[in-house]
Amino acid sequence: MIYFLIKIFKKIKVYFFYFLKNESRGFFFILIKRKIFKLFCISKSYDSKQLLKLCDKEKITDNIFYKKIKIFKPKNFFHDKKSYYISARSRERSLNYKMGGMAHLNLIYNLVKYLKPKDILETGVAFGWSTLVFILSKPKHSNLTSIDLSYPTKSSDKFVAMALPPNLKNEFKLLRGIDYNHLKLFNKKEKYFDFIHYDSDKSYDGRKKNYDLIWKILKKNGCFISDDISDNSAFYEFVKLKKTNYHILKIGSKYVGVVFK
Repeated sequence: MIYFLIKIFKKIKVYFFYFLKNESRGFFFILIKRKIFKLFCISKSYDSKQLLKLCDKEKITDNIFYKKIKIFKPKNFFHDKKSYYISARSRERSLNYKMGGMAHLNLIYNLVKYLKPKDILETGVAFGWSTLVFILSKPKHSNLTSIDLSYPTKSSDKFVAMALPPNLKNEFKLLRGIDYNHLKLFNKKEKYFDFIHYDSDKSYDGRKKNYDLIWKILKKNGCFISDDISDNSAFYEFVKLKKTNYHILKIGSKYVGVVFK
């Protein structure tokens, strides 16, 4: 019991910056409730070592994946948009603040250029690498909606989407808050998307709830990408439940899941 109380106290300290602001105070109580629930409930998530082995066994190379979906001449974001990448990298280095790593940027770049989605949703923005790639690859009249809950520190708010240069700041709609709340609202309003990239709540229970809503708001033939699927078994349970085909790719030490509805 003392161990659990110490962990809860540490989380309260981390989330305290949410509590300080009126507009984010609600997030504080929701996140603390989540942590307490997670500490006292046994997750059904598979063994992490078994999961890593499964991901590694099922992964395919990017080139094989592109051929499977008929992208025969994949592009390279880092070459095509080199000036944007270098500029964003420079801004990131100047922060002296860690905001998480990149998603599989070349995967996003190629899929968006190939599929030409009209309505795009991403959950999790942070520094904004994936946001930058979406904006630079999407069709001119398509819409990008991004959900982000800033890191619970005093200065992180102003660093969100800093990968974007000033001329691209108005090219997307940023929604602040908890992913589940916005996904639930989209479902209620029957707002659907052609392309959804998930990079927010990485917990087992969070993914289970969010994946279910994402599937409901994903259009037929739409594309769904989830980052960091080896963290827990939520992605594998999701694709088995939906009885849908999926693809596993690897970027660095991370595994990414791709599903077409």
